[in-house]
Amino acid sequence: MISIHISELSGSINDKSTGAIIEFEGKRQSIHFSRVKLKFGYRVFFSCPLCGKNCERLFLEKGFYRCIHCCSVNPYKGIKNTTKGGDDYIAYKMQRFAVKCGIGQFDFPFDYSKHPKPKGKHLDRWEKNLAIMQCLENMRTQSIFYKKIWKLKVIQSVEQGKNRFLDYPLWKLKDNLYMIEKGL
Repeated sequence: MISIHISELSGSINDKSTGAIIEFEGKRQSIHFSRVKLKFGYRVFFSCPLCGKNCERLFLEKGFYRCIHCCSVNPYKGIKNTTKGGDDYIAYKMQRFAVKCGIGQFDFPFDYSKHPKPKGKHLDRWEKNLAIMQCLENMRTQSIFYKKIWKLKVIQSVEQGKNRFLDYPLWKLKDNLYMIEKGL
């Protein structure tokens, strides 16, 4: 299911932005923002066009964006029926991590060389995020070809940047398969 997260628009939202126009397949929709006051500043949310609730993600259904509560299908249904530690689970984790760290959309298999450092990102942090993604791709590949089921502890060590294989050069992570569990 196609969705948009508020972080995908963070670069274009300023203090005076009240909304945005999102275009998909030639159809345009106006989306409004809401702000919640925090201790230091504000946090920006989408306002669901149907119910008006604050949400971080809007889902496209029948050519119209709406919140998860207004969707007729559960967009997370696919992840509930997967094996934890399997290739689908790791692919789901990769997609979530890519949105979180600003990599955005990517194709499987993940290739770090197709994602140059964006302007304004710190080089060391960007390369660490690419290493995490490439390491997860390494694990996903092993799950597909060798039917390997990874322990959640190993997946978390990679996601949190605590696995020693993340110190390997990116090209090695891309070209070789490693026993990532040995890096704890």
